[in-house]
Amino acid sequence: MITTPFTFIATAEAICYAGATPVFVDIDPKTFNIDPALIEAAITPRTKALIPVHLFGQPADMAPIKAVCDKHQLTLIEDCAQSFGAAAGGKMTGTLGALGCFSFFPSKNLGCYGDGGLITCASEELAEQIKVLRNHGSRVRYHHSVIGFNSRLDDIQAAILRVKLRRIDEFNNGRRRVAHLYSELLGDIATVPYEDNKGVHVYHQYTLLTDRRDAIMATLSEKQISSAVYYPIPLHKQDVFASAYAGITLPVAEDVASRCMSLPVYPEMTDESVRLVAQTIREALVG
Repeated sequence: MITTPFTFIATAEAICYAGATPVFVDIDPKTFNIDPALIEAAITPRTKALIPVHLFGQPADMAPIKAVCDKHQLTLIEDCAQSFGAAAGGKMTGTLGALGCFSFFPSKNLGCYGDGGLITCASEELAEQIKVLRNHGSRVRYHHSVIGFNSRLDDIQAAILRVKLRRIDEFNNGRRRVAHLYSELLGDIATVPYEDNKGVHVYHQYTLLTDRRDAIMATLSEKQISSAVYYPIPLHKQDVFASAYAGITLPVAEDVASRCMSLPVYPEMTDESVRLVAQTIREALVG
């Protein structure tokens, strides 16, 4: 299965759990998502599926990705863990492939109070298979037709999500407001997130690029302002995959991983707080 090296390891773990092998394709330097122009060269007769990740809430460039999948008869599976409410080409992420996989981890744009997730399916057949797999491979209690999982969303988490779902557009618009103000204030001193106008970015993370990452993060920490690096080691460089991908270089992913950093972003964040973060970053760069 083809996917991106610049994502949380869960994307590649799922491929391995299915008995398949992850094939990593480099990313677009602007969106940080898998580069559609590089996908076809990675396809072999053994390739069965493609998993683009809508990273940080930025939809992948789905039109050319879908065209490649259609041409080579590959199953298209969207990793929507960070993109609830995002849209690409007028359609919501999770509706463009055969399957869409969402996370409701508490930090997500739509998060519950524990672990949870959702899978969207393009066909009744796939939906039926997922329902059986999530419940120990069972359609009828104590009758098991396949080996499944205990992956049921519990009622308490579902109830919490149903309440928060009513406000997801409001929450996402709040994140976009914060992100756009950051970009206005920082665009002259760092590479700020790119919006391609083909979709709607929902800013699960606000991630910029800078050659002075360590200095900026140290100054932010001194002022008790949080920041983080997602993800410092691309998947093809992780110990678990390093031997299989020894000698393979994916230069864009490696460069982005060395220079990216994420700033605080949440719907309730005030303009004053955004300006404080931006001013602190400027102080770090001139100090």
